[in-house]
Amino acid sequence: MILTPRVRGALGAAATALTLALIPAGPGGATAVADAAPKPPPKPANLTATRAFHDTFQQSHALATAPFYGLNGGLDNDLTARQSPPAGEHAISYTRVSGRWWTAEPAGSQVVQVSRPDRPDRLVFGNGISAVMLGAPAVADETGTYTVSTVVDPSVGDTTSQEWASIVLSRSHRSAGYVTNADVDLGLTVKSNGELALYHGGGGETAFWSGQVTPAAGYAVSLTVSTGADRTVTLTVNGTTLTATAPPSVTRWPSSAYLYLGAYLQADPSKVTTFGDGAGRGLSVSRIDTSAVASARPLVDTFDGAPSSTADFGLNQDLSARQPSLLSGNYVAESGVNGLVTNPVPGAVQVNSPAHPNVLSFPQGTAAVRLTKPATANLDGDYTVRAELTPVVGSTTGTDWASLAVSRASNGTGAVDAPDVALGLRVQADGGLALHQGGTTLTLPVPTVPAAPSYEVSLTLATGPEKLATVTVNGTTVFTGATTAELPRDGYVVLGSHTTAPGRVTTVDDLRISMLGGLGYYGYYGAVEPLGTIHPDYTREFAGWTNFNGYGRDADDVSLDFLDRCLPVSCVLGVNPETVTPGIDPVLTPKPDDVVTKNLDDLKKRIGANLDKIGAVYLTDEAYYHRMSPAQAEQQAELVRAAFPDKLLIFDYAEGDVTAGPGLNLAPRQADIVGFNRYCQGRDTVQNLLEKLRSKLTSANQHLMLYPEVHKGSTGCGDKTDAQMAAFNAEYEAVAAQDPRIVYLHPFRWVDNTAATLPLTAAHEQAAGRAIVNATPTRRPSSVGVYQAADRSVTQTSHNGVTIARATLGAQDDVPLVGHWNGPGVDTVGYYRPSTREFFLPGPDGTFGAPVKYGNIDDVPVVGDWSGRGRTTIGVYRPSDQTFYLSDDNVTAKYHRKLGNPGWKPLVGDWDGNGTTTVAVYDPQTRIFHLNNSNETENVQDITYGNLGDIPVKGDWDGTGIDSVGVYRPSDGSFSGAAVGGDVTVHRATVTTNGTPLVGNWG
Repeated sequence: MILTPRVRGALGAAATALTLALIPAGPGGATAVADAAPKPPPKPANLTATRAFHDTFQQSHALATAPFYGLNGGLDNDLTARQSPPAGEHAISYTRVSGRWWTAEPAGSQVVQVSRPDRPDRLVFGNGISAVMLGAPAVADETGTYTVSTVVDPSVGDTTSQEWASIVLSRSHRSAGYVTNADVDLGLTVKSNGELALYHGGGGETAFWSGQVTPAAGYAVSLTVSTGADRTVTLTVNGTTLTATAPPSVTRWPSSAYLYLGAYLQADPSKVTTFGDGAGRGLSVSRIDTSAVASARPLVDTFDGAPSSTADFGLNQDLSARQPSLLSGNYVAESGVNGLVTNPVPGAVQVNSPAHPNVLSFPQGTAAVRLTKPATANLDGDYTVRAELTPVVGSTTGTDWASLAVSRASNGTGAVDAPDVALGLRVQADGGLALHQGGTTLTLPVPTVPAAPSYEVSLTLATGPEKLATVTVNGTTVFTGATTAELPRDGYVVLGSHTTAPGRVTTVDDLRISMLGGLGYYGYYGAVEPLGTIHPDYTREFAGWTNFNGYGRDADDVSLDFLDRCLPVSCVLGVNPETVTPGIDPVLTPKPDDVVTKNLDDLKKRIGANLDKIGAVYLTDEAYYHRMSPAQAEQQAELVRAAFPDKLLIFDYAEGDVTAGPGLNLAPRQADIVGFNRYCQGRDTVQNLLEKLRSKLTSANQHLMLYPEVHKGSTGCGDKTDAQMAAFNAEYEAVAAQDPRIVYLHPFRWVDNTAATLPLTAAHEQAAGRAIVNATPTRRPSSVGVYQAADRSVTQTSHNGVTIARATLGAQDDVPLVGHWNGPGVDTVGYYRPSTREFFLPGPDGTFGAPVKYGNIDDVPVVGDWSGRGRTTIGVYRPSDQTFYLSDDNVTAKYHRKLGNPGWKPLVGDWDGNGTTTVAVYDPQTRIFHLNNSNETENVQDITYGNLGDIPVKGDWDGTGIDSVGVYRPSDGSFSGAAVGGDVTVHRATVTTNGTPLVGNWG
């Protein structure tokens, strides 16, 4: 990722936009007179802001006191004087990190100070090992380089020892900052005796380069990193220039990396390390990326540095490292071909391949990738997606293309001209453009742009009936105005490629999304204990699996020193002391508006530059329970929004206030995320309360949160066992996984003995948090479709109910079948011909080979992975003897299992998640499913589900790897899927055309 001037200037082109209305305003083109001015097209968000950075470290030594010790100002000092940021921008803070290899816990706040009285106007590290991280990543400029400069004295007064200071560059914003840790991309040590060494993470204590300069009382260091093919590091120390080349394992240095400054002092407790010369030469970075950490909303993927020699060719490797934003997301590879879902060619999508480092590449023709979390609208109802597309590497001619699209569907083919695409732009190598929506091509007022090696493309979508969008390419607005269809509030980003000749490669770089939906935030309420007079900070215990912890501050005696340890935009701050006055429990009375305004302004001054650590602000917890009126809650939200305009605002309910009647206790309009407090409840209760919560929202653009439990003192949890609480946590996570509007799991609450007293719950939350924070890929849940015999058509829909493909298949009386016939991957559709007893199974490319004859006339076809070998094979159920005959080789029957009674319907599924498909039967008279966990012995579990007249189906509705029962209702074309082992409905979908139901993993 290299941010060019063209990218940074792209936003300005919107001012010259040509507005296009694809639908006439009325008869004869006349414009109707409206009471209000028409809504203008959305403006693209500025997602690529960068600037130079300099910190003099010059400030009053009076600030070097608790709680911040001058690191990030405070006490009415926001670092503006130290850093002189451009007008309208704020200073960049530092985060205290461990700096050690054996622990992630930072040293005490007093260990690192700025302008300590005995070392004024410098960054000072006291005795020990510690580090700090700059709160915005360094980023390469148009020359492909970035430079870090400082003056360092590794051990003041010492020019002979091997005590050292370090400058570390890591893609990860979660590094401990120790120079040889595995997540370090480039680490420099400068020893007191003038020895220099460069390290690359994973190389142990062995440097890949070393050098020496004349020992001195201080070292003026300039470190320049080239992200190009030369892979060089240029080091200038006290005027001596030295050059090193990356080790063979590094194909390119990352184009974006967080900067860590550290010290290693062990010999003498009186020694200190300093950065800065005390005369204004402190720390400089040639360019930093301020957009990635501007708020807690965006996703940024640089595609840098991921290991590519993996089964997925790097696609989902090192996600939380190569994505410098707070949020992370993962991808699925798709075929990119419009039609029924098929598997992409292995290796068709790669990240950081040796041939095309630090980018997403498509080296094998047509293919696509889909982000599994959606881009989502903010409270204003719009969002922007941008990426740098190179249709053909090394060519600016021809019609081969790359595409950037926003899809309504959570899964699909990835084709830009597919029916699920809400808005997609295709960019040819020669600059030709095509805009797609719902399978049709829209007219572009600017159909071409000048040919270029690559194209910076942005799509900005606005929700609502106006159907407005803006599209830019290389700074030119090629479309702005109304499209033909309403645009989705949650849109799944799809990147695609189409090349027509071997050796042609498409690449994508620097994907940026203004706001990411889906479950992305995980952190504890009460990270610092808000109650009592002692306020322990538990963050160190769960920092490794959280990214959005809450600091409630029920009283103003909670110190703000935790902010120095917060990562950028990762902390949620309470403002009760500034906004409400406690009365007789449970009453909280809002303070006068002018008092609140002054209090919030004073709080911001105390916070200083640590303001960029705050990602969200709590409005008063359970405000209606505390007897605040809706008008008071609304006014509080307005005042907090005015004080913290770029922060998310969080509002929650007590259960009783959620269940209040229609129109009562509505959420404040300024609340970005809304939740309710109800603990230790099963899935059915949580789902019902969520539906009631939706009725309290004042905007369809508000997002949702859930509070799992991790504290026996929570209402409803006192009599629950550890195992039960862990199971309830899983229920909350499953609910959130089904709904992209749920963005935050906020467990309530950790205490100092949680891990010991609730080990199962703690372990479960640790696993869940790591999966969310690191965007660990999970199994894809089942989707549905139908087959219509009359026209032989198959319709596939996504898990969220959007049509993704239609095609014809087989002959009129054929029976459709779903399986992964060629090994792991998406399910594809085959068919069985009853008249000839033949199975027609698609190959890896979706084409059909010779049919397979099996079974007898009047048998019912079934398919599954009968022995857990990773591929689907055939079988039949014979109603005449109620026996399944299952083949592992598509030739002979390996398993014979009698089950059921005459008139019962056969069903197969992986009922226990062991990877093996086993048999079941359904009694349509009683609606009972009889599930058997073996193909060799009888071990039946009975579940009653659905209505009379329903057709039985099965699916992995939650993506857990376990199939559960479901039904298809022909009367309305609806599917319902149940939770594993029960009858609680966890998934619903409707297909507009009726027919034979299909269920499969469509990707």
